[in-house]
Amino acid sequence: MQNKIALSILILLGLAGCASPKVGDQTSNDVSQPEAKVIDRALYLRGDFSLWDAEDIYQLKPQGNGTYMVRARFMSPDKVYEFKIADEAWSQGYNCGYRYKSLITLGQPQPADCNTIYNYFSFTPDKKGWYRITLDYRVSHKPAVLIQRD
Repeated sequence: MQNKIALSILILLGLAGCASPKVGDQTSNDVSQPEAKVIDRALYLRGDFSLWDAEDIYQLKPQGNGTYMVRARFMSPDKVYEFKIADEAWSQGYNCGYRYKSLITLGQPQPADCNTIYNYFSFTPDKKGWYRITLDYRVSHKPAVLIQRD
C-alpha cells in the first residue's frame, strides 16, 4: 500500500512539474512574449535621399519590444525612393533590405533580409510629407519593414 502511495505522489509531482512553465524556460509555447532581437548598435535609414550615408537624423530609435522607428520627410510625390536599414559599416546581420520584393506599400509590412548586399526597398509616396519607417524585429528570424504616414 505504501508503495502505491509513494508512486502516486511521484506521478503527481512529475505532472505538476510539466504543467507549469518555469521562469526562464525557453521551451514555453507562450506566443504573447515573442523573441525580440536586441540590436547592439545604431541603425540608420540609408537611401538615395541621404546619399546612402549613415546620418544622425535618420537613426532608428528603439520603440520597445524589438521595434525601431525613424521619421523621414519625402518631398517628391510619385518619386521612387530607394533605401535600406543598416549600421554604419553595412555589417552582415545589420544590412536590411527586402526579402521577396522591393516595393513597399504604405501600411503593409514587407519582410526584410538583414544579410543582404543589394536588395534595397523602393517606396513611392502619393503625397509629400512625414512618414514613419519601422523595423520590426520582434521575431528575429522574420524581420519586417513598415511605412506609415505620420
